[in-house]
Amino acid sequence: MIPYYRHFGLERDPFLDTADPHFYRTTPALARARDRLVGGVLESRGLQVIVGDPGTGKTSLMAQTERELLGRDDVRLGKILDPSFATETEFLLGVARSFGLALPPRSPAALKNALKNYLYDAAVLDGLTIALLVDESQNASDEIFEVLRLLLNYDVPQRKLLNIVLFGQSELRPRIEARRNLADRVDEWYELGTLDANEARALIAYRVSRAGGAADGTALFDDDVLDAIVGASAGTPRRLLTLAHATLREAAAYGRPRATRTDAEAAARLRGLSVPKTGASSNGVAQPAGDAAPAEARHWWQFPWLAAFRMR
Repeated sequence: MIPYYRHFGLERDPFLDTADPHFYRTTPALARARDRLVGGVLESRGLQVIVGDPGTGKTSLMAQTERELLGRDDVRLGKILDPSFATETEFLLGVARSFGLALPPRSPAALKNALKNYLYDAAVLDGLTIALLVDESQNASDEIFEVLRLLLNYDVPQRKLLNIVLFGQSELRPRIEARRNLADRVDEWYELGTLDANEARALIAYRVSRAGGAADGTALFDDDVLDAIVGASAGTPRRLLTLAHATLREAAAYGRPRATRTDAEAAARLRGLSVPKTGASSNGVAQPAGDAAPAEARHWWQFPWLAAFRMR
């Protein structure tokens, strides 16, 4: 069976839901966020937190931040993909493993002391900046949050021994803010939002071009098809890519040389999404029912893609 993308003359699947750097498209706001994250680590600022709804690009931003830090000889990086450990001991052992330490199971106090000694040697004696990236941080238990707070206490007068960057879904923020002794340690918050219509179209075009297609993507999608995909996605990057993928598969199944609006509507319908009528939205992105608000009433986190970042 020929992959659907071959039907359209593409070399690769342009819409895989992975953090493949080949398909990563940044924006000025995302580039600034990445630079601020990297800068916060290099300046030993301690704790930074990135939140956003599912599919808004947190893992991709984490991957870009990781690549930037790994390119430096003076940084040692650890990464935890999911902090949903059952116990404090398991989490501490996971942190140790992320830095290449093979510590035997011990009491939490002994593990903390071993980590503190490691961090001191690496940061003070070797002059390295140590950073821990944690994805899916909303899955951490209260016990794990307390461990993170304690790890952030490790410092010398000139610097933090460990820098932590938490990436998580929107519910992570109120969980941290409920713990004032942890929230007060957050150096910066970043909140990822949705794409506006122009950014959504640009992302689709970029993905198609990186897969071997035309640079503007119009060889595969008419304007009304892009309107349908962008509108049904409500500007969520993951949903946008999933719908673009499903639309092309629908067109390929019928042997069409390019996708039609009918293909986009069928793809959206199978996923329980509605396609707005042409001209129903001023920016081409569907608004969830009941959530629309006048421009003057919109909050800072509702603006496109990287809605805002602010320093606490």
